[in-house]
Amino acid sequence: MANYQSFADSYTAGLRDVLADGNDVDSVRDPLSKASGFGQNDRPYRELLAYQSRIADPTSCLAVTPHLPVNLSYCFGLLAWSLDGRNDVDTPAYYRRGAHEYSDDQHTLSGAFGHRLLTSRGNQLEEVVGRIERDPAHRRAFALVLQPEDNFRQSREYPCAVGVHLFLRDGALTWITVMRAQQALTVLPYDAFLFMGMQQYAASLLNVPSGPYIHQSGTFHFYENEVELARKITEAPVEAVALPAFPGTPDGGRETARELIDFERRLRLAAQSGDVSTVDEIATHKANTEFADVARACLATHAYRKLGDTTSLVTSPASNGGVANLIAAI
Repeated sequence: MANYQSFADSYTAGLRDVLADGNDVDSVRDPLSKASGFGQNDRPYRELLAYQSRIADPTSCLAVTPHLPVNLSYCFGLLAWSLDGRNDVDTPAYYRRGAHEYSDDQHTLSGAFGHRLLTSRGNQLEEVVGRIERDPAHRRAFALVLQPEDNFRQSREYPCAVGVHLFLRDGALTWITVMRAQQALTVLPYDAFLFMGMQQYAASLLNVPSGPYIHQSGTFHFYENEVELARKITEAPVEAVALPAFPGTPDGGRETARELIDFERRLRLAAQSGDVSTVDEIATHKANTEFADVARACLATHAYRKLGDTTSLVTSPASNGGVANLIAAI
């Protein structure tokens, strides 16, 4: 398995590997799949099978390149939505156009990772963390996203993730994300951010540091019409940007998640209803934890943009230069 210090290193190496060694595959034809443009497009792709990589520092979770800007607001919004165990389609649609095309009923996303891991059939993440607490050598700490019934129903969303496997090794939490399919160019940056954030949350519940993050993909791919973009990214420097770590205690981890979820919900609803005063209030009050405070600055700046304010910029003392630049670019 290839080992990298940061997500940025892993990301660019993965793109190079697909460019160099990927196999060409004809387009998916299923009209319920995004891989066929829901039956509207021919989308041949280039892939590697059974691809995996290991990232030593899961706080270094952002890859910044001028050729494909990071939507940091979507990163934080997706993490908040997932940690809250929700599956409504309107939340991700607020941050990124196109979410509704994956919905069968235009209200929910049936394959929402956080909903499946935390709420649909009980809180699997809390359960597997509890298993590790009781038995640190446990090997049964696997939380499932994909379910047998996914193979027996017709849906526009068949989850890309199979599940997550947690191990307490060498005093730290190793997290393995198992993907059935991973779009390696435009989707991986958001999937990796989400699962590395969830890893930090789980590690805090165990009162241990985050160890390596491992990402395994059945098919690791991008589309033929994305080859030139992938090549441009690999031929230029990609900046590794880190976020503050979650607090290393159960109380601190839960407080971070609560603040993140609360900020996301209040700011999104305020922006949608034209409630400038709520955005102003959150923009001027620092969060209790560094990770949540960076999220507050990002999501509040995004809310101002949604309200038509193109100049207000919310800052956080916990932001490093790379994160501050991403927020300023919103």
